[in-house]
Amino acid sequence: MSKLYVPSRTHTPVDRVREALDRAERAVSNLGDPGAEALHLPHLFDQIERQLQELEQQDVDVRVERTQFETVQRQLKRHKGRFLRQAGRSLKEAREEAEPPRSRWWWYLDEIAVKQRRRRMARMAAGAAAAIVLLAGAWLAYKRFLAPPPEVGKAYRYMQMGQSELGVGDVRAALADFDAATELTPDDPEPWLWKGALHLKLEEPDQANEAFATAEPLHETRFDFILNRARVHLHAGNVERARADVETAIELEPASGWGYYLRAGIDAQEGNYDAALADLERAADLAREGGDGRLQALANEKRARLMQMSMIPTPE
Repeated sequence: MSKLYVPSRTHTPVDRVREALDRAERAVSNLGDPGAEALHLPHLFDQIERQLQELEQQDVDVRVERTQFETVQRQLKRHKGRFLRQAGRSLKEAREEAEPPRSRWWWYLDEIAVKQRRRRMARMAAGAAAAIVLLAGAWLAYKRFLAPPPEVGKAYRYMQMGQSELGVGDVRAALADFDAATELTPDDPEPWLWKGALHLKLEEPDQANEAFATAEPLHETRFDFILNRARVHLHAGNVERARADVETAIELEPASGWGYYLRAGIDAQEGNYDAALADLERAADLAREGGDGRLQALANEKRARLMQMSMIPTPE
């Protein structure tokens, strides 16, 4: 009796793309496992995309397969850390050889990860810089507002309102609030400094110089005046003027750590973490030598935070 011969099933183009999708799903699921290979995934994704496009051009209904491919792509994005650890530098070398278009983003996962980390670091740096600036301002505020009289408290509320107005971009309204504060506490240099900084933002240099001239003799030393003006400039968004003033303050009192502490806030806001870390270390050393325990604690705390941010790894 002769045996019945059953021919093997012929694989259609749709079958082949389904098989490739199955392999891609397994490969993404196995990322991180010993012996798993990551570098074949970009090539496999290219193959799947090419097959799907050819079938779609032939009016073949591959909506199910296209949806499956999109799901696998989302899985790879979620597990890109595992993929990059496994692929290492070889991904960049393979990309340079393949020269894929930017639309095939799976070849550029290392660059995507770097950009995401930079955005996170920028957000964290902005928060750290704001904390440095606010704490520097708190040094003067603590001495001034310890059990303040009623007019001082009211002036402080006007200054808070002025900073809020500035935050929404209404410089003229902010200036009016600081004007009210100077009327209540004319011997307080803080609202005068803000008036000067805001007049500069409004391109009114004569009024700015008048306000600063009023503020300077209200400080004990020129160093205090320049340093506080630098802080106000930075908080008002005048970064270049803040840096110029803080450099002058450091020249006036190189043994004071407060100048380096404030300059670290400027550097951190501009993303120059190495310079900020160096200034915070210098501020802590000078504070220790001068017996300023509060400044030493503040500088060490901010330095530790910036060091954590700068140590976030980026792929090769």
